[in-house]
Amino acid sequence: MISDTKASTKYLEELSTLLRSQGFAIHPRESRDIDVEYEGSLLCRINDLGNLGYFAERIAGKEDILDRIREMARSTREYMTLLEQAPPLVAEGLSEGFQLLAEFNGTVLAGHMTRYGAQFATWEWVRNKTSLWQGHYYDPNGHPDSYQSAKRDFAVRSGLLPANALFNQEQLTEIYRSIHETLDGDGPLTDTRRKALESAAGQIEEEVPDLAEKVRLSEAGEHELQVELERMDTFEGQIGGLSL
Repeated sequence: MISDTKASTKYLEELSTLLRSQGFAIHPRESRDIDVEYEGSLLCRINDLGNLGYFAERIAGKEDILDRIREMARSTREYMTLLEQAPPLVAEGLSEGFQLLAEFNGTVLAGHMTRYGAQFATWEWVRNKTSLWQGHYYDPNGHPDSYQSAKRDFAVRSGLLPANALFNQEQLTEIYRSIHETLDGDGPLTDTRRKALESAAGQIEEEVPDLAEKVRLSEAGEHELQVELERMDTFEGQIGGLSL
């Protein structure tokens, strides 16, 4: 097992890579903490244990951004700890370096560190558990969803959860928008229903790290569609008004 100091350093390096890929600027400190900057403002500081402290006067209106950072710090700490402690995954034809993170019902979840960050994969055992097949890979592409996506895939492939019990992030985004359209609407809501909707919205906020951006893109797509429909209506009106 690697030393605590080396493990902490690797954790902060991995987290910094992910944060930079999402548009954050990272400023390492001599204490091994990192400061996280967004749009020219220092928002928070993260230590090598994954604890986050923030500058209260600088986060007004950026609470959703802080929640994204907090979730990335938590998730990264989780999988870096697992990778440090997990045993090697041994199978015919499998290159060295993969570590076994979880195994259930003939399905494995594995991961390893590359020069670009952590990579995850799920496989199924074959040939009396000597070989693996049908690998689903979640590459180290600097995207914070890779680990969570690999875990969801493992849960479904292994039978821990049925596929229809899980929503993907695009579905969750639209559900979240629909919830808020109901909460913000003029229709009457019982306290029971309002609390249930608010609770569901809170769960989605925790599940989707970049939810605010996904909502923005969804709303922008509908705005573009509305503009196009209005343009077509105007054009058809002009054609209909022409005398032949």
